[in-house]
Amino acid sequence: MKSNIAKLILANFIIIFCLNSLLPVFAFQHNSKPSETSNDEEIAGKANSQSLPCQILKTGINLGSKTISANTKQLADIIHITPLLSKIGELRNNPPSDEITLENLAQKQLLFDLIQKTLVIVTKTNFEIDFTLAEIGAERNVYGEILNTFTADRDKMVARSNAMSFYTNGILWAAAEGFDIPTNKHPNLSIPSGTLGIIAGLAPSIFSLYAMHQYNGKKKTSEVEPNMLAKLFGYKTNPTIEYPDSVWTFLNSKQANQNAKLSRKDVLINRWVCDSNISSFTDKNSAKQLDAITASVAQKKGLTIATLTARQEMLQQLAAEIYKMKRMLLEITMVINGEKALND
Repeated sequence: MKSNIAKLILANFIIIFCLNSLLPVFAFQHNSKPSETSNDEEIAGKANSQSLPCQILKTGINLGSKTISANTKQLADIIHITPLLSKIGELRNNPPSDEITLENLAQKQLLFDLIQKTLVIVTKTNFEIDFTLAEIGAERNVYGEILNTFTADRDKMVARSNAMSFYTNGILWAAAEGFDIPTNKHPNLSIPSGTLGIIAGLAPSIFSLYAMHQYNGKKKTSEVEPNMLAKLFGYKTNPTIEYPDSVWTFLNSKQANQNAKLSRKDVLINRWVCDSNISSFTDKNSAKQLDAITASVAQKKGLTIATLTARQEMLQQLAAEIYKMKRMLLEITMVINGEKALND
């Protein structure tokens, strides 16, 4: 009997050692080495390959340059003000004399009218950018609140599991050692002592596994309320999440002077695929993943901490790329003001 108990205790220690060795693997199985490549075509198929992603789609703007960047010139073409800027530049290069004549007054009036017309378009484009960013910000606020609730509930469950592990382990070991105290009348109490010792050893491992299971938090059916990511992946939209023409055309255009093969939108999507910080998004063609991330189609157990985190990160990066349009609008304004010239 004693030999059997000894075998059980030995087996218990082996099980505990193996489980404790495997837990770090389960906890960090999504971690990966950062990729050394930044080629958009290459990273497209390497899911979660970059743990330290770098900035993409730089504007190339130099405020000290006398001419605007190629990307700013591209934006001017998109919002159809390149001819206006060219005409403004011509008039500024050939200013009228101070002599008061009808021709000089007409030239000054024409310059004023062109500047006003161009500024109206620039202002409208700026508001279109703000219109898009406002909706993205509103969605991120909602997802952030849900994410905080899911995370808090997860942390409570993990804390309770850890507390139960400590309580049961301490009580069972105390009882086991109590049975093991030698007495003249009951020398065979070492049998229940060994049994309780085995249970005391297994209990923490069971609670630890349960805590790891709770790490991903709640899993609910994803909602059907499309967000600003929907259109990027070809899902149906509604007026609330529709993009203004200037912003949508900009996202679907290729970066200027970079020998770009992909549009800005596609480069951004590839970046999301390879970003290991967005672990739940690994395939841009996966309907199951996209349904949950875009909140377009209800998915059972699709609303999780991982999904909400992915939405938050993707929307934030999308906003960052759209914000870059404002840098280009500044250069356009400098052209209007005569501080820079078009880069023809």
